[in-house]
Amino acid sequence: MMYNITLLPIIFFSLLYIILIFINLFVNKSPQRTYRQLKELPFISVQVPTFNDPIAVRCVEKCMRFDYPQDKYEIIIADDSTNLNTQALLKRFATDNPGFIKYIHRDNREGFKPGALKNAMKITRGEIIVIFDADWIPRPEFLKTVIRPFSNPRVAIVQTRQGVYNHKTNLITRFAAYLLMIYSTIIMPINNKINCVFFCGTAGAIRRKAFERVGGWNLNSITEDSDLSVNLLLRGYETVFLDFETPSEVPETFESFIKQQMRWCYGNVRVFFDNAFKIIFSEGISLKQRAMIIFLTLGNVTAPIVVLMTLFGLVGWFSGDLHLFTISDIINPTVKFVYTAGFMLMGVFTLYKRKMMDEIPYLFLSAFTMGVILSVAISIAFVKAVFNKKLHWFCTPKIANELIALK
Repeated sequence: MMYNITLLPIIFFSLLYIILIFINLFVNKSPQRTYRQLKELPFISVQVPTFNDPIAVRCVEKCMRFDYPQDKYEIIIADDSTNLNTQALLKRFATDNPGFIKYIHRDNREGFKPGALKNAMKITRGEIIVIFDADWIPRPEFLKTVIRPFSNPRVAIVQTRQGVYNHKTNLITRFAAYLLMIYSTIIMPINNKINCVFFCGTAGAIRRKAFERVGGWNLNSITEDSDLSVNLLLRGYETVFLDFETPSEVPETFESFIKQQMRWCYGNVRVFFDNAFKIIFSEGISLKQRAMIIFLTLGNVTAPIVVLMTLFGLVGWFSGDLHLFTISDIINPTVKFVYTAGFMLMGVFTLYKRKMMDEIPYLFLSAFTMGVILSVAISIAFVKAVFNKKLHWFCTPKIANELIALK
């Protein structure tokens, strides 16, 4: 009986995922947004937050080559590094490029990444703020592409798509990449259509006036990007997704992958509870936006349900109860698989759209080997967030840093 009870919400979410696939099909067929030509190029501040990341050198060098007038943008390295060699490596950019590149360092990690970004605002000039994590490799046309939607004064955020350059390293990187691809391929276009795009903390742009109007970065949030997005949407601003890819890396170790997913889960759940009254009752957002915000912040509720379903299923199996959910006596077993495999169908659909069908075996292998363990970890983060128990910030290690160290 308990197995059947936990299976019902799994079916609900599975069907929801299938519905999202169909919505995505219609969204992609609808006309794309068009934007007026900007009368004048805005001044942009490109911020690169970093913590003991020598690979930030690569990111800064790429930023220096933007196809954008150099007198119209600046690069700010917001460095929290404790490693003196890394500090010297990054500070040299400002020494060699005075005015164009600025370096700011803190002796503490208060607020972690959002704290570093808040500290960098003291020397930030731009009316548009672009952020890149240290491992990202921006293309020359990034700035000219990302500023187009800002011709609409109501646009506060423009988010681009994350690419992954190390996804074939192992099964962990593949699974991490699949999760990101599903989000950017299926969810983001829908969010773009209903004006509910979340900033992802990197490879995106923010209108400074809107940013300051909602109070800037929330240092109490470990997903400050989601917190900012929700508050901007609640104020009636527009957020945009551009299907423009920038390469980056995903975690290569199971520990770093699990901790990253736990942080994202915890932070998003807290975003909901910290803003619950406004999300549920605010008149400033539509019903579609409200539903999507709840889905994006609380969607990980499926994890503890999966864990409970697995436990009850095992108990039922070993106790000799072979009639766990005998609806298959009525409905074809293939159909039964479909209505409980919405996530896998999203993955297959994503790989089809990305012309990566050869990856399907890895999708199934990674999901069925890591899925349950990941569900347990996310369940812990979800429960901690619900009861507002502290989850510490975790800075995801960047494997590319090791390559720099070997040179």
